[in-house]
Amino acid sequence: MYSLQRYRKVAFGIACGLLAIASFYILLPFWQALAWGVALSIIVYPIRTKLRTRMNDTWAALVTTLLTLLFIVGPVVLVVLAGWLEVKHTLEHLRDISAHGSAQEGAAQTLEQLNTRIQGPLGQLGITDFNLRESIQQMVEPAIKSAPNLLARIVKNILIFVFSVLLLFFILRDGHKLKVPAADLIPLPPKQSQKVLDSVYDTVHATFYGVVLIAILNGIIMGLLFFLLGLPSPILWGIISVVISIMPLIGAPTIYIPWAIYLASQGQWPQAIFLAIVGFVLITIFVDKIYRSRLIGHRSNLHEIVVLFSMVGGVLALGAVGTFLGPVIVIVALGAVEVVREMAQVEEAE
Repeated sequence: MYSLQRYRKVAFGIACGLLAIASFYILLPFWQALAWGVALSIIVYPIRTKLRTRMNDTWAALVTTLLTLLFIVGPVVLVVLAGWLEVKHTLEHLRDISAHGSAQEGAAQTLEQLNTRIQGPLGQLGITDFNLRESIQQMVEPAIKSAPNLLARIVKNILIFVFSVLLLFFILRDGHKLKVPAADLIPLPPKQSQKVLDSVYDTVHATFYGVVLIAILNGIIMGLLFFLLGLPSPILWGIISVVISIMPLIGAPTIYIPWAIYLASQGQWPQAIFLAIVGFVLITIFVDKIYRSRLIGHRSNLHEIVVLFSMVGGVLALGAVGTFLGPVIVIVALGAVEVVREMAQVEEAE
């Protein structure tokens, strides 16, 4: 009888292991959607809680999900509309050029003039073989060749986004029912399990506030810089800066460095140097690195350097969702170390 019970336990354990492996491979393509859905649900759960006092679970979850979509899609729509206005303005400018000659000749002439202006400063630096037309072709040709892969990646990201939103809705509607089972799955006493869950909650919120507030601040600074320097469309580039600053490892340098190079090519060296120095010191170093790390570290009780390394490492290892998962993994690991220390102290006391 004993051997039969032991056999059943071993067989049941093997079956559970096989099912866990099968479930892992089934859910593996959706792990980013799962991570984003969980992270977003943690961020917006306070809104759902407030709405729950006025409506049932389904409506509270639906309204919260729609507000989240508006928050995410709204800035993207603004950027697209502003970009379309800029494209429309550019097309009208090309039409004016074509009135005095072909558009192709006008574009070629403009490109040649820009190339001449750039070659002057580069020649002073010892760079004599630069050609703007060839450089553009070298950048455009790989982009055209990789267009199918880019399209597939865009479709994949759209699917991830759709599944994330669906998961967000169901977590907001039924997530409160999973709180107790989730705590039971953590191999710790109830008090320590709750402490771990609270740490994850606080860290995700801290990372979100750090990312969003810093992105908005970067957008304001970038818009003011464009306005002060007389560059075109400061509002548009401010909005673009907000969106780009949210994307990890991209950030404001992708905006102010090309524009600084453009100003230098136009002979406006003081403005170019001012834009590069202010962008690097104020935005990249102070706001994006120091202030972001301190803001997240203060709310999550992590040191600034730990926040910086966990976010950058999370992005390099896991992609954009690593912005949230990196600090969460670190805080859970530190919590586990703290639990081990407490257990060791209890054993020594006994």
